[in-house]
Amino acid sequence: MTTAGKPDLVEELAKEIRDAIAGAARPEAGLRATAPASSDLDDVRLPIRRAEDHLTPTIPPAVRFARVKTLALRMLRFLWRNQASFNALALEAANGVVAALERNREAMEEQARRYREVARWREATEQEFRRRDAAQDARISYLETLPKRLPTASAPPSAEVPSLPESIYALFEERFRGSPTEVAEKQRFYLRYVRGLPGPVFDAGCGRGEFLRLLAEEGIAARGVESSTLAAEAGRAAGLDVSRGDAIEALAAAPTSSLGGVVAFQVVEHWPASSTFRFLAEARRAIAPGGVVIVETVNTDSLAAMNAFYLDPTHMRPVPPQALEFLCDAAGFRDLTVEFLSPLPAGMRLHELSENDARLNAVLFGPQDYAVIGRVPVP
Repeated sequence: MTTAGKPDLVEELAKEIRDAIAGAARPEAGLRATAPASSDLDDVRLPIRRAEDHLTPTIPPAVRFARVKTLALRMLRFLWRNQASFNALALEAANGVVAALERNREAMEEQARRYREVARWREATEQEFRRRDAAQDARISYLETLPKRLPTASAPPSAEVPSLPESIYALFEERFRGSPTEVAEKQRFYLRYVRGLPGPVFDAGCGRGEFLRLLAEEGIAARGVESSTLAAEAGRAAGLDVSRGDAIEALAAAPTSSLGGVVAFQVVEHWPASSTFRFLAEARRAIAPGGVVIVETVNTDSLAAMNAFYLDPTHMRPVPPQALEFLCDAAGFRDLTVEFLSPLPAGMRLHELSENDARLNAVLFGPQDYAVIGRVPVP
């Protein structure tokens, strides 16, 4: 009985040792499905971590004959010593490969980010070039028809002929006024005054339509009138409500109290005083009670701004803030305020060490523009 039991015990121990060694190489069922995936490389990392836990087979302490089996494993360890060393080196190499793959993925993500930035820059540049090409094509078309439009040498000068050809003045604005984005950013300041008005906004001399675009983004109804055929056509092509004509005459045709606001940016310096007052009087009639008028022009109190004023050959005369405020008051607007805008960068002004320096800055390098803002009183 005893003799027969010994081979059975040895055979059973050997079988359990083989099962323990074989089990160390088998993946645990369901582990991959339940492991949280933090990246694409987790499918590689998880088996490596499991393998690191089983470099050397062990006997769980709760199994039958645990001490005897553990002693037997220690006695037989020489059989898999080389294999354990190989496994450790293979795991180290696998970890190095995973780290290299991780660095490669990060580098690819950085390259993708840079590519997206370049693509956005390229799209913005192409849009700007297309806009400039369209403007240039319009100027060329105008110049091609110029001989038919200009009066003959024997004919008296016509009041309809502008002081500069439209194509030339459009090119002048393109170079010296600033890009549409820059102009729109400056005009964004006025949005606070045109929200919740009792009617649509009328933009006199809307130019390239920068303010009309801002109003459209805010969901505010608006239309503009522009004397330049090129600018009016460009505005309509952009989906804006722009008509070609005289702003004062168009405003005079608007029904009484039909508008919520009237704006004129950098326009009154092109008019004589009589035209400016008529414009303000028509605006007062056409704006409903509670509506607003905004008139922006060059700041005559700043010498630097006056230099920019005379840069434009179509400017007729500067309009001081006190004069424009008086004309608005005489036209019937109330709650008048004057806002000074577009300050020069600090590097272009004097370093103020005294009150006299501040006074000199105000006179020499003051804000470039100002606006008079008034309301139509509510009865």
